[in-house]
Amino acid sequence: MEFKDSLTSIKDSFTSIKDSFTSIKDSFTSIKDSFTSIKDSLTEFKDSFTSIKDSLMEFKASLMEFKDSLMEFKDSLMELSYPVAYSGSRLREVHP
Repeated sequence: MEFKDSLTSIKDSFTSIKDSFTSIKDSFTSIKDSFTSIKDSLTEFKDSFTSIKDSLMEFKASLMEFKDSLMEFKDSLMELSYPVAYSGSRLREVHP
């Protein structure tokens, strides 16, 4: 009877060890899933910032076009004010 109890105890110990390893495996799987979730969130965060950056670059390009239009308008006004003295983007002094 004692031998049978010893074998049962050994079997129970191995079952306990197996359960511990299963628990460790489940913990690592949970950690992996958490990091995957964090990675996905960080990727979405990065994509959002990339979208904001692209929008700002488009806005900057629009501002530069607006600035160029204003400069052309200014040049047109200068040509109307000083038709002889104004040539292109350079203003030459005119002595009356």
